[in-house]
Amino acid sequence: MHRGFHESIKAKPVERFVSWLKSIMEGVSVEAALARRADNFLILRIIAATLVIYGHAPHIAPAVENVDLFVRLGWGHYSGDIAVDVFFLISGFLVTGSYIRQKSLYKFAKARFLRVFPAFFLNVTVLALVYGLMLTTLPKLDYLRQADTWSYITTNLKMASDMAWTLPGVFAEGLKTSTINGSQWTLPAEVRMYVLLGVMGALGLFASARIGTLVLIAVFFAGLLHPEFFPLHPDWFRIGGFFLLGVLVYIHRSSIKIRLELAVALVLLAVLTHHLAIYSVTFALALAGVVFSLAYLTPVMRWLERFGDPSYGIYLWGWPSQQLVAHFVPRAGLALHVTLAIMLATSFGYLSWAFLEKRMLRFK
Repeated sequence: MHRGFHESIKAKPVERFVSWLKSIMEGVSVEAALARRADNFLILRIIAATLVIYGHAPHIAPAVENVDLFVRLGWGHYSGDIAVDVFFLISGFLVTGSYIRQKSLYKFAKARFLRVFPAFFLNVTVLALVYGLMLTTLPKLDYLRQADTWSYITTNLKMASDMAWTLPGVFAEGLKTSTINGSQWTLPAEVRMYVLLGVMGALGLFASARIGTLVLIAVFFAGLLHPEFFPLHPDWFRIGGFFLLGVLVYIHRSSIKIRLELAVALVLLAVLTHHLAIYSVTFALALAGVVFSLAYLTPVMRWLERFGDPSYGIYLWGWPSQQLVAHFVPRAGLALHVTLAIMLATSFGYLSWAFLEKRMLRFK
């Protein structure tokens, strides 16, 4: 009996491996994958947040002049853009599911507000009144008397395209940029995607996958052909497209099957069309194929979930962390700069999750 027990314990990892290998070979529909309630989106978001830090290094670190790895590989996109594309793709997919399950515009808006604004409010407030106060070259009282110190908070919380980027006397000299947090430019775009999703849901457009698809395609092409009709910054259209792609994947969840060979085929298609005008489309499809394959066809890292979700916090605090490293360790090369910044941003990310974000989500 004792021997049989140990044999069964040893067999479980083998059985899990065989089951995983079988799922890769057979593939899985998005709907079936969702029913498992297990995925790797958390680690993908964390990786994307840290990839943003790597991508920003040449623009922030005084001693870093390296050309981005993905640019050197000829992808046509740098790592920061790829990471943000991943964020918006995953967000469009998950947030659409959240709305359709809730079927309430009020609950949806409340949940989105609690997920985005409290952590961002903390970020801009701490940056203006603690971070900036510590690092400004102005006398402390003069810094607090500056209108720009306070407008950094009020302007950014409006979530408009004309955000505030600098603080009085902070990083004004000696660094590559005086921008306090260059990553925040995507947040107004994210909020507008939520508004679009809420309006479509309130109009009942998600009741039919066909109607929802036609509306999303119409919105996308209208934005490309006549951007003047939309209250959007030009830089938002690309990431908005990835958000809409995530929405499409969700509303067609019953008919889309995630398969490894499909992801490989999409990647090869993107490579073959690299120099064609259609590359932006094939790249998006290839990225989606890779992301959903990694999310649902690889072993789920459940152990990571016990520590919470620091991805949003890492994204918010990544750039300010890099500015700190650039300020105090200006001679740091790429590896040291990125390592120190990731350590700082990850610490802030977990603190933000544990003491604010997780608590706010309880009010949903």
